[in-house]
Amino acid sequence: MKAVIFDMDGVLVDTNPHHRIAWREYYQRNGRSLSDADFVQYVSGKHNKDIVAHLFANQPLTNEEISRLSNEKEALFRELYSPVITPVAGLVPFLQALKSAGIRMAVATSAPVENLDFVVDTLNIRPYFDALLNESMVSHPKPDPEIYQKAMAILGVEPSESVIFEDSMTGIQAAKASGATVVGMATTQTPDELRPFVDDTAYDFTELTLDRLQQLVNIL
Repeated sequence: MKAVIFDMDGVLVDTNPHHRIAWREYYQRNGRSLSDADFVQYVSGKHNKDIVAHLFANQPLTNEEISRLSNEKEALFRELYSPVITPVAGLVPFLQALKSAGIRMAVATSAPVENLDFVVDTLNIRPYFDALLNESMVSHPKPDPEIYQKAMAILGVEPSESVIFEDSMTGIQAAKASGATVVGMATTQTPDELRPFVDDTAYDFTELTLDRLQQLVNIL
């Protein structure tokens, strides 16, 4: 194993409850309600442009308008999450262990660069990473593997040398399609729901060690 690549939302930080709050608030501000069932169907694991298209389904939107509306929602999310932002348990010691072992690291997120900067800088974890990739750096969002393929190219590693941490089914599909070993983080779904689709699962980083990852890569 030479590299570890992390998704951000639901992996570095358990942001999903606050994204749900932000989307619900954003829908309300635009005269719509967002039930739990609607959240699962139209929001969870979806790209922002698709969510905005659903919210404003009764009016045609230009790409510029979709981008502006999406940015409004993400600004609302950062405002709501800023007072309570915290890393997933065990993240920083895990990053320290990987760095000490000479493992190259990247973040590859479908979130906008503003959210990526907000998370890594608020948590003061930017120095651990050799590459930071956001939605603007790829043409095809997850479940397409492009962002993970690009991350591995930047890190100079092969899929067989890489471990990816993901939490959503969309992200897991992208990670598996890239050819890397995939660990499912059970922040969004249960280990039992994730297990058929990943190579290993964990609730947080306190369960993980460098040896465990190395053995996982060697076995596969």
